[in-house]
Amino acid sequence: MTKINFAGIIDHSTLDYAKKSAAVIYLCGCPYRCPWCQNPELVFGKGCEMVEIDEIIKNLNKNFLIDAVCVTGGEPLMQENTCELLKKIKQETDLLLKMDHNCYFPGRLKKALLYLDFFTTDIKAPLDERYGKAVGLPGRWEKIVFNVKKSHEILKQWSGRKETRTTVVPTLVDTKEDIKEIAKVVQDIGFEIYTLQQFRPGKTLDPGFKFIRSPELAKMKELGKTAKKYLPGTKVQIVTQENGFEEIKI
Repeated sequence: MTKINFAGIIDHSTLDYAKKSAAVIYLCGCPYRCPWCQNPELVFGKGCEMVEIDEIIKNLNKNFLIDAVCVTGGEPLMQENTCELLKKIKQETDLLLKMDHNCYFPGRLKKALLYLDFFTTDIKAPLDERYGKAVGLPGRWEKIVFNVKKSHEILKQWSGRKETRTTVVPTLVDTKEDIKEIAKVVQDIGFEIYTLQQFRPGKTLDPGFKFIRSPELAKMKELGKTAKKYLPGTKVQIVTQENGFEEIKI
């Protein structure tokens, strides 16, 4: 029996798979230390346990309210056994399958895409030393960017549905130039949706970030328009505490 480091499951969500009712599986561990991360317990494996993959599959097959399942984290591909979980979901259920991934593990990503209907990732910053700062590992930025770029090349060749997101975090990623550079990557890879997320203070991996104010709504709209300028054929949206999801059109 194959086990996986498991944090829990939400039986029903309407937010995690577009236009579908989905279960959400949370897995533990992450190679990054993003200072603004709001799931630090998953990063460090707190409250997690090793469970049989077959038990997760049984849970999904008992759930008659869902059309899909989203596997997230933490970082799902931190664990090699995640690909076995994805394979069993596709073989032993009738559910659509989506995974969130940070693009740090290109080899595992290539295997995982064989089973996915929908893929989502973050582009956390422009692909240079700023990426290392955004993920809390400035001394390792070259290795991180190398892996992310390898993953992007794999995604360019994949024909499934794919979305990417950037969290607008003051002091890290919050300028028009940042978004312009990221938008060019979004265009090159062919993501169908690009979402700009508003950073919200609160529980953060770096306690100092809980005192940073969220970017204002006007700022989010301005950055959304900057992205749309370079992504005329892509659905660009912002998500804010004030207005929820808003599609940006020019």
